[in-house]
Amino acid sequence: MVELSKKLEEAGLSGKESIVYLALLKNGPIGGGSLAKLLNMDRTHTYNVLNNLVNRGLAGHILVDKKKLFQAMSPKNILNQIEQRELTIKSIIPELLALEKLKSKPAIVTVLEGKEGLRTIVRLLIDSKAKEILVYGGTGKSYEVLKYEIPPVAKNTALLKLKGRIITSEKLRGDPFTKLPNFKIKYIEELTPSSTMIFGNRVSINVFGVKSFVILIEDKLVADSYKKYFEYLWKLVKE
Repeated sequence: MVELSKKLEEAGLSGKESIVYLALLKNGPIGGGSLAKLLNMDRTHTYNVLNNLVNRGLAGHILVDKKKLFQAMSPKNILNQIEQRELTIKSIIPELLALEKLKSKPAIVTVLEGKEGLRTIVRLLIDSKAKEILVYGGTGKSYEVLKYEIPPVAKNTALLKLKGRIITSEKLRGDPFTKLPNFKIKYIEELTPSSTMIFGNRVSINVFGVKSFVILIEDKLVADSYKKYFEYLWKLVKE
């Protein structure tokens, strides 16, 4: 009986519900008071458990000489409980998966060095399928570092469905990167040795000094904040 009671618990009944249900199968129809004495359980608690079983379709009652007697319903009704639970779980899984996607994930920060670092960014850029690429502080230095790789990519921006906006220095007006198809350009006076590029949920800070390197940040919150800053600058700067 103890083992059977544990299996009922695994099927979804509480410990007390399992004990009372098994007692009803063996001894019902039986009054609630008599059942409490049989099981050595508190009378009020016994009635609470009986009501729970009735609500779950696992017990019922009849009147005999105006006295309410409880009896177990078919054990097959337990399957109804399991099937209903399965349907409920299936119905909420899409919402749970949606919530999982919303949970915050730690930002990933990677430092990439030299030509290979820039090549990695170019590959990520092409594969990202970002709706728009935003760049401020554009330097055009990538053309010098990757003089064989960048020109073909730049030439095929339309084919690769790359489009965006760039804020760069007036001193670089006319440079190849300012003539990219599908890109809008605005100019400022300052010229910096680094550029910041936002695409998708990534931010790439490209630094060109004695040795070039890239700081790649992968985080939606960070990318969104950089996008807001870019939009602020874009409104201030004239073409």
